[in-house]
Amino acid sequence: MMVAETSLVKKNHQIPRIINQKIAQKLIEKTSMTDIAHQLAISTSTVIRKLNDFRFKHDLSCLPEIISWDEYAFTKGKISFIAQDFEKLNIITVLEGRTQAIIRNHFLRYDRAVRSQVKIITMDIFSPYYDLAKQLFPCAKLYLIAFTLFNI
Repeated sequence: MMVAETSLVKKNHQIPRIINQKIAQKLIEKTSMTDIAHQLAISTSTVIRKLNDFRFKHDLSCLPEIISWDEYAFTKGKISFIAQDFEKLNIITVLEGRTQAIIRNHFLRYDRAVRSQVKIITMDIFSPYYDLAKQLFPCAKLYLIAFTLFNI
């Protein structure tokens, strides 16, 4: 068996490098995955695979003073956790799952001194968040809200 090699497509792949770059560009531009797939004539699952390739680099030396917590359905039937800088709208982290263990393990990577600098956390009325936030962020005031603040 022979496989043709070209600079346009990675070895053992079928999607050209330029299409992968376009997928990444459109994901950053907040275009829906379905729209990206339609525009580039690829499957939505290809877009999802490319999104899964993204890795967030976490700066563990600082956190914003005001953080928003929420969850969202990334894929059908699977809920993920997202934390965002309330003022700048920058995403702090996206975690696969919203269990207390997943969230705790992530935020315990920050020193207690860094976590103590957080002044306010906004979150929805999902009750496990409240106790966990009090444990992780002892100096923060918690505000429960009934709508999402995320702009993604």
